[in-house]
Amino acid sequence: MFDFKPTEDIISMSEFRNTLADCVARTAETHRPIILTQNGRATSVFLSAEEWEKIAEKLYNAEVYEDILVSEGESERGEVYTQDEVKQMLNAELKKLSSRKSSKKRTKKLAVA
Repeated sequence: MFDFKPTEDIISMSEFRNTLADCVARTAETHRPIILTQNGRATSVFLSAEEWEKIAEKLYNAEVYEDILVSEGESERGEVYTQDEVKQMLNAELKKLSSRKSSKKRTKKLAVA
């Protein structure tokens, strides 16, 4: 994923603060993250927005793929609902929400009166 260069890509937090503009330019140009250290230990990672978007998209795609695998397993085990069953469940939930909202309105009116 990254062409990591430890001699260039690991810096202290104080060096990072002093060279922030250079670090921003470097991550945009090299597409490599910068590992930030405090007291000699890695504490944070700084990377370009472009690289973050790539990582976030890969994570999202992995989650979607996992959801698909779970759904396929449920389908194979017969853990499915018909369209009519889904409509009934949704209507039941909508009725619950509707009754909660009207209950809250009645409570407010009583409190005001």
